[in-house]
Amino acid sequence: MSRANRLFVALAALCGMLAACPASAKDRYLFPGFGLIGKYSNKFELRLGVAAYDTGIFTTHSFNGTVINGELLFPSPDFLSAIGSPRPMIGVDIATASHAIHFAYLGLNWDAHFTDRLYATWSMGGAITSANDLEHSTRYKNLGCKVLFHLGAGLGYDLSEHVSVELYADHFSNADLCTPNNGAESAGIRFAYRF
Repeated sequence: MSRANRLFVALAALCGMLAACPASAKDRYLFPGFGLIGKYSNKFELRLGVAAYDTGIFTTHSFNGTVINGELLFPSPDFLSAIGSPRPMIGVDIATASHAIHFAYLGLNWDAHFTDRLYATWSMGGAITSANDLEHSTRYKNLGCKVLFHLGAGLGYDLSEHVSVELYADHFSNADLCTPNNGAESAGIRFAYRF
C-alpha cells in the first residue's frame, strides 16, 4: 500500500473515531475542553466557495484552474446521535480548468467547536466523477474508477449564528480498488449560511 493510501486509510479511521464520540447535550465534547460536537446539528447549512484545482498533499499538481464548491447539509436525524450527530450532506466540485473533472458527492459531516466561534469540520462519503476515460486519458487525471471515496476537512469561524467562513480541502480517490489511484484534490475558501 502506498504512503498516500496509508494516510488516506488513517484519515478515514480518524474520522470514524472522532465520529464515535458521545453526542448527548451534556457530554458532546471530543475531549474535556477540546471541542463541542454538533453545535448546529439541527440546522440546514449551505456552503459555497472557490478552490484551487489539483492542489493538495496527495495530488500530482498536474493541472491548473479553479473549482466552484457547493454543499448542502441537512439536520442530523436522531438515529445518528450515537456517532456524534453528523449531518447528511450532498455536494459538488465543478472545475473550470480545460478538460476538467467534476465531482458530485454525498456523505456525513461532523463539526467540532473549539470555542464559541472557531471550529473544525470533516466529512466522509462517496463520490462520482464526470470523467469517462479513467485509465489512459492525457487530457485529465486518470482516476481508475467512476465511483470514488470522498474526504473533506476544514477550519471555520462563525461570523454570526447564521454565517461562517471556512478554509477547506477535498480529496477524491479509489483507495487502490482500481488502477490507477491518482487522487484528485482541491483546497480553498468558502462561506456558509445556516438556517
